[in-house]
Amino acid sequence: MKVRRDRIARIQAAMREQGWIAIVIVTHDDYRYLFGADRAQPRAIIPFQGPAELVAFTGEEPELRAALADGEVRVFGSVGGQIHDVVGRLRELAATAPVEWAADGRFKVGLQMWFHTPAFLIDLFRQVNPGVEVVSSDPVMDPLRMIKEPAEVALLTEAQRIAGLGMDRARELLRAGVTAQEIATEAMYAMMRAGAEGTSTPIYVNFGVETCMLHGRLSPAPLERRQLVLVDLTPTVEGYCANLARSFVLGEPDARQAELIATYREIVAAVRSGMRPGVTTAQLDERAHAVCEAHGFGKYQVYGIGHGIGLRFEEPPASTIIPPHKNLQLAEGMTVTIGHTVLAIPGFGGVRFEDVYRVGASRPDILFDYPIDPVVAA
Repeated sequence: MKVRRDRIARIQAAMREQGWIAIVIVTHDDYRYLFGADRAQPRAIIPFQGPAELVAFTGEEPELRAALADGEVRVFGSVGGQIHDVVGRLRELAATAPVEWAADGRFKVGLQMWFHTPAFLIDLFRQVNPGVEVVSSDPVMDPLRMIKEPAEVALLTEAQRIAGLGMDRARELLRAGVTAQEIATEAMYAMMRAGAEGTSTPIYVNFGVETCMLHGRLSPAPLERRQLVLVDLTPTVEGYCANLARSFVLGEPDARQAELIATYREIVAAVRSGMRPGVTTAQLDERAHAVCEAHGFGKYQVYGIGHGIGLRFEEPPASTIIPPHKNLQLAEGMTVTIGHTVLAIPGFGGVRFEDVYRVGASRPDILFDYPIDPVVAA
């Protein structure tokens, strides 16, 4: 465990600007970001001043006290004890905070409200803490987490490299009669052997018309010659997420398949050339739309050509989930995907080529340059 006191200090400064008394950590990604490790039940309190405080089961106390020598470890032997300690600590913080932070009589406490925060947990937290206002921690956490340090980029790059090994294995297996389950199993095995912890999303392997799916599944029917194939791999390394998607055709593409493939290649090139600080995802989508229109596919475009990625599979800008993010400007040091959405003709099929880039001062840097080589001998 490596406590990132520098990050905690920046978070506390931002919390004081917002007038919050604490952020309560309940997700694996925030915990890794601040403490350099993960736990089955990640729990911590970041107060507006003073050391961070870990909340843990009694058996974990010796290990955590050694790692957090100048901090606080609040231990519990039951869930009730944990809840009691957290409620009590928030009351202590409220008693010492500037009174002007509680304009309506309640102090604000931040909590991540994203994919991996169970709704029941947020509801329970509100029930046991009626004296505080629970708010999303995004305004404090996101500006810090969006800009990646070199060590974070290195982990994202390694995750992409491992995704490439999984994609190699998937491509090797493409033949008539193979099942999506076989491909996904072998790709996962290759990635885990190479050091992946797991995947941040299910592995998607889609055949034929099922390549139209924006978020796919494992196609139930075996692969046939001349079908489109879409493989999407998301291995993780120390919590950092990869996102590598490739489309293939088993045999020579027909005219329509070839046009879809050519169009998506152009989309990637057009968006990549426009990715720089100050540009919004809306502007990147317009670049993609111009290419689609030129090929007669404008009505098939799904907006959201890219999204942020890091310790969460989808981080800001995430315009397909949060529409206002389409106006969020890119900044140097962000890591963003290109190729998030499928270009699909309903009833026919779709294609997608997705990679992860770091936004540079003047141009993006692809983290791992995996080839786009869609034709597979039948």
